[in-house]
Amino acid sequence: MFKLKPLKRKMRSSKDFLIAKIVVFILFALYAFTLIFAMLWAFSASLKSQNEFYENINGLPREWLFSNYVTAFSSVQANGNNMFVMFWNSVWYSCGGAALGVFTSSVTAYVVAKYKFPGRGFIYGLALVTMMIPIVGSFPSQYKVYTALGIIDTPLLLITKAAGFGFNFIVLFSFFKTLSWTYAEAGFIDGASHLKVFFRIMLPQALPVIGSLFMVAVVQLWNEYMEPNLFLQSYPTLSSGLYIFQLEMTRGINYPVLFAGLIVSVIPVIILFVCFQKTMMESMSVGGIKG
Repeated sequence: MFKLKPLKRKMRSSKDFLIAKIVVFILFALYAFTLIFAMLWAFSASLKSQNEFYENINGLPREWLFSNYVTAFSSVQANGNNMFVMFWNSVWYSCGGAALGVFTSSVTAYVVAKYKFPGRGFIYGLALVTMMIPIVGSFPSQYKVYTALGIIDTPLLLITKAAGFGFNFIVLFSFFKTLSWTYAEAGFIDGASHLKVFFRIMLPQALPVIGSLFMVAVVQLWNEYMEPNLFLQSYPTLSSGLYIFQLEMTRGINYPVLFAGLIVSVIPVIILFVCFQKTMMESMSVGGIKG
């Protein structure tokens, strides 16, 4: 009689867990459906003529005009730059900014996690506080500082991405905190310096996590349009350029061509996730010594 109670509790908990999984699956399925539907609708709209877009906005195109994508690369412009230039600006802005941000965060996180010095806890707390500051509210002060430094409207703006804090710092701090110091001690015994231990021993073990953070940062910077629009007006990216193009062509805008440009800007992000989604999921479970 007494052995039945734990069995009933176990069955009840397993049922509750199954119900929770079903509810979570339904919610994520609905969310995925909204994203897929929006992408398919935009792709369908990009293949219509301008007249058909207004006549049959929700239906499939009667004639599939893939020529709209060719037109987008020649007609979609922002501040005198076509989509080829905007695509290149998106590449160096997103990849360069992500690389600087992740590298500086890895250096900062390693020092704070593995070395004891006065103020270490304050630095970690400061990193958490800076994540709570609204980004929009800091734009006026950012503009003044960037103007004083002379990096407004130049590729030198990328140095502002080498902050060392933020989400990347928190993730890398947790990783280095759990990484065994035995590796570093072995390097010190062999005569390696602190710098060599970091670059030759500790940093390579964090490469999977760094790679995932790099890809996430690339996607974030690729889709960002506010900062390029404010600070890089002569170097519009795809996101900021399409935004500017839409504002300048409010009345006579060719929406199928605009949607073609939007689809082109999203394709690199989709390819990135499809190619590296498994790596991004597995990297968070990578550790050092397994006990």
